[in-house]
Amino acid sequence: MNFLKKIFNQKEESKAPLKQKLSDDYLFRKHNRETIKGWNKILKFGFFKRAWGGHANDGDEFGIWFTYKTKDELLQILDGLNITLIKIPDNDQKAIPGKKYSTEEFEKFKNEIKDFPEYEQPSHISIYSSPCFCWIENGNISLSFSGAADGNRYEVTEIDLNNCIAIEKVIEQENLGSFVSSEYENWVTHISKKYYVELFE
Repeated sequence: MNFLKKIFNQKEESKAPLKQKLSDDYLFRKHNRETIKGWNKILKFGFFKRAWGGHANDGDEFGIWFTYKTKDELLQILDGLNITLIKIPDNDQKAIPGKKYSTEEFEKFKNEIKDFPEYEQPSHISIYSSPCFCWIENGNISLSFSGAADGNRYEVTEIDLNNCIAIEKVIEQENLGSFVSSEYENWVTHISKKYYVELFE
């Protein structure tokens, strides 16, 4: 979750330039070249993301991103995906900036959507029986798919790929393609033609 926040809050100038693309040794450590090329041929709206690794505390995943400009557009996308936002009660306690909390105390606070703080973040949900993680922030909706096989959210399997493909079919059925974002292409860990054209040939 914190990694998604970092992604969406990065400034234009911090985006990784072409020369910083992932090395073959790291990119293909878990999944070989042909496997990733196969995924790229199959995915229409989605993409494979290789973990940053190190101290980023993230993992491999498949993802689909959307952009919205208004609340109506946000709700249109979510309605098409069969995602219902939950309102946060007016009397719900919120974390006080600067105050220290234990892990147990902090976990009780609800994660609000910054753009529309009256709503709680969807987080871990299922879309038509396909489990995913959904995070909404700064005009972006991110769906990520990982760990469906055994709960290890740092790894991906064919099950995660199939879940991503299932949502791609929903996008087509609900005519949501115009909202799909290609912003992920600005990060070298997100496998796209911009950085890895050889993996799309």
